[in-house]
Amino acid sequence: MRKRIKGTVGRIAGSSGAITWRYRAKMISVAFHRVNDAMPGDALTHSSALFQQYCEFFAAHFRVVPLSEQVDACTAGENLGGTLSITLDDGYRDNFEVAAPILRRLKLPATFFVVSGFMGTQTVAPWDSRLQPQPGWMDWDQLRSLISQGFEIGSHTESHVDLGTADAERVRSDLDVSRRKLQERLDRPVKLFAYPFGARINISERSRALVREAGFSCCLSCCGGVNGRGTNPFAMNRIPVVQGFVNPEQLGFDLAFGRIARM
Repeated sequence: MRKRIKGTVGRIAGSSGAITWRYRAKMISVAFHRVNDAMPGDALTHSSALFQQYCEFFAAHFRVVPLSEQVDACTAGENLGGTLSITLDDGYRDNFEVAAPILRRLKLPATFFVVSGFMGTQTVAPWDSRLQPQPGWMDWDQLRSLISQGFEIGSHTESHVDLGTADAERVRSDLDVSRRKLQERLDRPVKLFAYPFGARINISERSRALVREAGFSCCLSCCGGVNGRGTNPFAMNRIPVVQGFVNPEQLGFDLAFGRIARM
Protein backbone atom coordinates (compact mmCIF):
# COMPACT_ATOMS: atom_id res chain seq x y z
CA MET A 1 0.00 0.00 0.00
CA ARG A 2 2.80 2.42 0.92
CA LYS A 3 4.55 1.82 -2.39
CA ARG A 4 1.32 2.35 -4.32
CA ILE A 5 0.75 5.63 -2.52
CA LYS A 6 4.31 6.74 -3.23
CA GLY A 7 3.85 5.79 -6.87
CA THR A 8 0.65 7.78 -7.15
CA VAL A 9 2.14 10.85 -5.47
CA GLY A 10 5.29 10.53 -7.61
CA ARG A 11 3.17 10.39 -10.76
CA ILE A 12 1.29 13.54 -9.70
CA ALA A 13 4.58 15.29 -8.89
CA GLY A 14 5.90 14.42 -12.31
CA SER A 15 2.82 15.49 -14.24
CA SER A 16 2.63 18.77 -12.30
CA GLY A 17 6.21 19.68 -13.17
CA ALA A 18 7.34 19.57 -9.52
CA ILE A 19 10.27 17.25 -10.23
CA THR A 20 11.53 19.35 -13.13
CA TRP A 21 11.21 22.52 -11.05
CA ARG A 22 12.93 21.07 -7.99
CA TYR A 23 16.01 19.99 -9.96
CA ARG A 24 16.25 22.96 -12.29
CA ALA A 25 19.61 23.88 -10.68
CA LYS A 26 20.86 20.34 -9.97
CA MET A 27 22.52 17.61 -12.04
CA ILE A 28 21.49 14.00 -11.54
CA SER A 29 23.36 10.85 -12.51
CA VAL A 30 21.73 7.42 -12.24
CA ALA A 31 23.34 3.98 -12.25
CA PHE A 32 22.09 0.63 -13.54
CA HIS A 33 23.86 -2.72 -13.84
CA ARG A 34 22.12 -5.61 -15.65
CA VAL A 35 19.19 -5.21 -18.05
CA ASN A 36 18.14 -8.79 -18.58
CA ASP A 37 14.82 -10.55 -19.21
CA ALA A 38 16.27 -14.03 -18.61
CA MET A 39 16.99 -13.34 -14.94
CA PRO A 40 14.66 -12.47 -12.05
CA GLY A 41 14.80 -8.88 -10.91
CA ASP A 42 17.21 -8.26 -8.08
CA ALA A 43 19.41 -5.48 -6.71
CA LEU A 44 21.43 -5.43 -9.94
CA THR A 45 18.87 -6.55 -12.54
CA HIS A 46 16.05 -4.76 -14.34
CA SER A 47 13.85 -6.15 -17.07
CA SER A 48 14.02 -4.50 -20.46
CA ALA A 49 10.48 -3.17 -20.02
CA LEU A 50 11.26 -1.58 -16.65
CA PHE A 51 14.54 -0.12 -17.89
CA GLN A 52 12.66 1.47 -20.79
CA GLN A 53 10.07 2.90 -18.39
CA TYR A 54 12.85 4.52 -16.38
CA CYS A 55 14.46 5.93 -19.50
CA GLU A 56 11.16 7.38 -20.68
CA PHE A 57 10.61 8.90 -17.22
CA PHE A 58 14.06 10.51 -17.32
CA ALA A 59 13.46 11.91 -20.79
CA ALA A 60 10.11 13.34 -19.71
CA HIS A 61 11.42 15.25 -16.67
CA PHE A 62 15.08 16.04 -17.43
CA ARG A 63 17.36 16.92 -20.29
CA VAL A 64 19.34 13.69 -20.66
CA VAL A 65 22.97 14.45 -21.53
CA PRO A 66 26.22 12.50 -21.76
CA LEU A 67 27.97 12.21 -18.41
CA SER A 68 31.02 13.97 -19.86
CA GLU A 69 28.95 17.17 -20.21
CA GLN A 70 28.13 17.13 -16.51
CA VAL A 71 31.77 16.46 -15.64
CA ASP A 72 32.87 19.38 -17.81
CA ALA A 73 30.29 21.62 -16.13
CA CYS A 74 31.51 20.63 -12.66
CA THR A 75 35.11 21.25 -13.68
CA ALA A 76 34.29 24.69 -15.09
CA GLY A 77 31.88 25.66 -12.30
CA GLU A 78 29.08 26.07 -14.83
CA ASN A 79 25.37 25.53 -14.32
CA LEU A 80 24.00 22.43 -16.05
CA GLY A 81 20.94 22.16 -13.84
CA GLY A 82 17.96 20.14 -14.95
CA THR A 83 20.13 17.51 -16.64
CA LEU A 84 20.42 13.80 -16.01
CA SER A 85 23.03 11.29 -17.16
CA ILE A 86 22.42 7.53 -17.48
CA THR A 87 25.23 5.15 -16.56
CA LEU A 88 25.58 1.36 -16.43
CA ASP A 89 28.25 -0.37 -14.36
CA ASP A 90 30.46 -3.46 -14.72
CA GLY A 91 30.11 -4.26 -18.43
CA TYR A 92 27.52 -7.02 -18.62
CA ARG A 93 26.79 -8.45 -22.07
CA ASP A 94 23.12 -7.51 -21.76
CA ASN A 95 24.18 -3.86 -21.68
CA PHE A 96 25.07 -4.24 -25.35
CA GLU A 97 22.34 -6.68 -26.34
CA VAL A 98 19.38 -5.20 -24.42
CA ALA A 99 20.08 -1.79 -22.87
CA ALA A 100 21.86 -0.13 -25.79
CA PRO A 101 19.08 -0.81 -28.33
CA ILE A 102 16.53 0.73 -25.93
CA LEU A 103 18.70 3.79 -25.40
CA ARG A 104 19.33 4.14 -29.10
CA ARG A 105 15.63 3.82 -29.92
CA LEU A 106 14.82 6.56 -27.42
CA LYS A 107 17.79 8.63 -28.68
CA LEU A 108 19.32 8.85 -25.20
CA PRO A 109 23.05 9.03 -24.44
CA ALA A 110 24.64 6.82 -21.79
CA THR A 111 27.99 5.92 -20.28
CA PHE A 112 29.09 2.32 -19.74
CA PHE A 113 31.58 1.89 -16.90
CA VAL A 114 33.36 -1.41 -17.48
CA VAL A 115 35.69 -3.59 -15.44
CA SER A 116 38.42 -3.82 -18.06
CA GLY A 117 39.84 -7.10 -16.78
CA PHE A 118 36.48 -8.83 -17.19
CA MET A 119 35.82 -7.80 -20.81
CA GLY A 120 35.94 -10.66 -23.27
CA THR A 121 36.56 -13.25 -20.53
CA GLN A 122 34.63 -15.97 -18.70
CA THR A 123 35.45 -14.44 -15.32
CA VAL A 124 32.77 -15.00 -12.69
CA ALA A 125 32.42 -12.02 -10.37
CA PRO A 126 32.16 -13.02 -6.70
CA TRP A 127 28.73 -11.42 -6.38
CA ASP A 128 27.51 -13.45 -9.39
CA SER A 129 28.84 -16.86 -8.27
CA ARG A 130 25.38 -18.33 -7.63
CA LEU A 131 23.81 -17.17 -10.88
CA GLN A 132 22.94 -19.79 -13.47
CA PRO A 133 23.46 -19.22 -16.28
CA GLN A 134 26.12 -16.58 -15.91
CA PRO A 135 25.14 -13.21 -17.43
CA GLY A 136 28.51 -12.85 -19.19
CA TRP A 137 30.54 -9.80 -20.14
CA MET A 138 30.81 -7.67 -23.24
CA ASP A 139 33.77 -8.23 -25.53
CA TRP A 140 36.00 -5.58 -27.08
CA ASP A 141 34.18 -5.55 -30.41
CA GLN A 142 30.94 -4.80 -28.59
CA LEU A 143 32.57 -1.96 -26.68
CA ARG A 144 33.90 -0.50 -29.92
CA SER A 145 30.41 -0.84 -31.39
CA LEU A 146 28.94 1.11 -28.47
CA ILE A 147 31.39 3.92 -29.18
CA SER A 148 30.43 3.92 -32.87
CA GLN A 149 26.79 4.28 -31.76
CA GLY A 150 27.69 7.43 -29.83
CA PHE A 151 27.88 6.04 -26.30
CA GLU A 152 30.67 6.75 -23.79
CA ILE A 153 32.95 4.17 -22.17
CA GLY A 154 34.51 4.74 -18.76
CA SER A 155 36.66 2.75 -16.35
CA HIS A 156 35.31 0.79 -13.41
CA THR A 157 38.86 -0.39 -12.58
CA GLU A 158 40.70 -3.44 -13.93
CA SER A 159 39.59 -5.91 -11.27
CA HIS A 160 36.71 -4.27 -9.35
CA VAL A 161 39.11 -3.50 -6.52
CA ASP A 162 37.80 -1.82 -3.36
CA LEU A 163 39.49 1.59 -3.43
CA GLY A 164 38.59 2.15 0.20
CA THR A 165 40.59 -0.77 1.59
CA ALA A 166 43.28 -1.70 -0.96
CA ASP A 167 46.78 -0.33 -0.44
CA ALA A 168 47.94 2.61 -2.54
CA GLU A 169 50.22 0.62 -4.83
CA ARG A 170 47.51 -1.85 -5.73
CA VAL A 171 45.05 0.95 -6.45
CA ARG A 172 47.61 2.85 -8.53
CA SER A 173 48.48 -0.26 -10.56
CA ASP A 174 44.84 -1.24 -11.10
CA LEU A 175 43.88 2.22 -12.32
CA ASP A 176 46.88 2.51 -14.62
CA VAL A 177 46.27 -0.92 -16.18
CA SER A 178 42.57 -0.24 -16.68
CA ARG A 179 43.01 3.14 -18.36
CA ARG A 180 45.88 1.97 -20.55
CA LYS A 181 44.04 -1.20 -21.65
CA LEU A 182 40.83 0.68 -22.45
CA GLN A 183 42.65 3.32 -24.45
CA GLU A 184 44.70 0.78 -26.39
CA ARG A 185 41.72 -1.48 -27.18
CA LEU A 186 39.29 1.34 -27.95
CA ASP A 187 41.81 3.66 -29.63
CA ARG A 188 40.64 6.79 -27.84
CA PRO A 189 41.20 8.66 -24.57
CA VAL A 190 39.31 7.32 -21.56
CA LYS A 191 38.74 9.98 -18.91
CA LEU A 192 35.60 8.92 -17.02
CA PHE A 193 35.80 6.81 -13.85
CA ALA A 194 33.28 5.34 -11.40
CA TYR A 195 34.61 3.51 -8.39
CA PRO A 196 33.42 -0.03 -7.57
CA PHE A 197 30.95 -0.90 -4.81
CA GLY A 198 29.99 2.77 -4.67
CA ALA A 199 29.44 3.42 -0.96
CA ARG A 200 31.28 6.23 0.75
CA ILE A 201 33.33 3.72 2.76
CA ASN A 202 34.66 2.27 -0.50
CA ILE A 203 36.75 5.30 -1.35
CA SER A 204 39.12 7.57 0.53
CA GLU A 205 40.67 10.95 -0.17
CA ARG A 206 43.88 9.08 -0.96
CA SER A 207 42.08 7.04 -3.60
CA ARG A 208 40.51 10.15 -5.12
CA ALA A 209 43.99 11.58 -5.48
CA LEU A 210 45.16 8.39 -7.17
CA VAL A 211 42.22 8.51 -9.59
CA ARG A 212 43.25 12.04 -10.55
CA GLU A 213 46.91 11.01 -10.78
CA ALA A 214 45.94 8.19 -13.16
CA GLY A 215 44.63 10.76 -15.63
CA PHE A 216 40.88 10.49 -15.12
CA SER A 217 38.67 13.59 -15.09
CA CYS A 218 36.11 12.48 -12.50
CA CYS A 219 35.27 9.97 -9.80
CA LEU A 220 31.63 8.92 -9.32
CA SER A 221 30.09 7.28 -6.27
CA CYS A 222 26.92 5.19 -6.29
CA CYS A 223 25.24 5.92 -2.98
CA GLY A 224 22.71 8.63 -3.76
CA GLY A 225 22.82 12.39 -3.84
CA VAL A 226 22.81 14.97 -6.62
CA ASN A 227 25.34 17.45 -7.98
CA GLY A 228 25.33 21.19 -8.41
CA ARG A 229 27.44 24.02 -9.74
CA GLY A 230 30.87 23.79 -8.14
CA THR A 231 30.67 20.09 -7.29
CA ASN A 232 34.14 18.57 -7.18
CA PRO A 233 34.28 16.30 -10.28
CA PHE A 234 36.21 13.78 -8.14
CA ALA A 235 33.37 13.66 -5.62
CA MET A 236 30.34 13.35 -7.90
CA ASN A 237 27.21 11.61 -6.63
CA ARG A 238 25.14 8.99 -8.44
CA ILE A 239 21.75 7.51 -7.61
CA PRO A 240 21.65 3.70 -7.83
CA VAL A 241 18.37 2.54 -9.35
CA VAL A 242 17.76 -0.46 -7.12
CA GLN A 243 14.96 -2.74 -5.92
CA GLY A 244 13.69 -0.13 -3.49
CA PHE A 245 12.23 1.66 -6.51
CA VAL A 246 9.59 -0.66 -7.94
CA ASN A 247 8.85 1.74 -10.78
CA PRO A 248 9.85 5.22 -12.00
CA GLU A 249 6.94 6.86 -10.17
CA GLN A 250 8.33 5.71 -6.81
CA LEU A 251 11.71 7.12 -7.78
CA GLY A 252 9.81 10.28 -8.71
CA PHE A 253 8.34 10.44 -5.20
CA ASP A 254 11.78 10.39 -3.59
CA LEU A 255 13.05 12.94 -6.08
CA ALA A 256 10.10 15.25 -5.49
CA PHE A 257 10.38 15.19 -1.72
CA GLY A 258 14.13 15.46 -1.54
CA ARG A 259 15.04 12.10 0.02
CA ILE A 260 17.56 11.35 -2.69
CA ALA A 261 19.10 14.80 -2.53
CA ARG A 262 19.91 14.15 1.12
CA MET A 263 21.38 10.67 0.69
